[in-house]
Amino acid sequence: MANSEPSALERRLSAFVDSQVSDTERQDVEAMLVNDPQARALHDDLKRGSQIGRHLLDDMLKEPVPLDLVRGIKNTPLPRKAMRLPGSARRSRAFRPSGLQALSACTLTLLVGCGLGYMIGARPNPTQPPQTLTTQGFQQRDWLDDIVSSYRLHSRQQNRLAEIGADKPADILEWLTTGTGISFRIPDLTDSGLAFVGARLVTAENTPTGMLFYRRTSGDSDGDILALTFSRARPETTKPIEDIRLDTSLVSWSTPLATYVIVAPSSAADLDEIAAKAAGLI
Repeated sequence: MANSEPSALERRLSAFVDSQVSDTERQDVEAMLVNDPQARALHDDLKRGSQIGRHLLDDMLKEPVPLDLVRGIKNTPLPRKAMRLPGSARRSRAFRPSGLQALSACTLTLLVGCGLGYMIGARPNPTQPPQTLTTQGFQQRDWLDDIVSSYRLHSRQQNRLAEIGADKPADILEWLTTGTGISFRIPDLTDSGLAFVGARLVTAENTPTGMLFYRRTSGDSDGDILALTFSRARPETTKPIEDIRLDTSLVSWSTPLATYVIVAPSSAADLDEIAAKAAGLI
């Protein structure tokens, strides 16, 4: 018989999806999602199931209580008041729910039953291939989530920020051009108070992506890390994208050959200006 108990990884990712983890555990899971495709796929399935279940429950709560149930509750005769003869022992009174209590209990039972049914039905059948589930209004994890996760992971590791340092620009150009298939230049952003630190090669939605790191050298945000990423052009990125995800801001733009994204802390107020300058230099 197949084991129906969730694995340790499922429990861990489920707690992550429900935001029931500590900051340290959240960072560990984010690192795992960047480097482990199997864990990333399971995370996406759990996130889809959570969103779909929430939509189904919201829709169910909007349904009116069946008329037959309301009539049955209203027509239930109320218990007669018991009389106690003098000298007789006091008898315990059995609990008899009121109409409102009975209606609440029925509604709760209905919700619990539907929830259990959803949980049982949502578990994947190991004998069947996974299916793609879509629900209106549900947003799946996309390539920008991968970009943000990689940035958040590596920007915290100040001593191991880059795989190749800024002192080897020729090696960076050869390595990332070969790895991504994109010909580029390393933008000089010193006029914007940014010093080039080095580079990494990561993946975003299974696409090799170059990541150039810069460090703030002045102002209130001195020491903050900013990243410029580039990869093969994506059809859905023909228009510039400006977004904030958690505590991270990003600005992206595209050319016929490549897609670029500037990533920085959400407090960065000059990200548009930096993106425009980088676009003219890369």
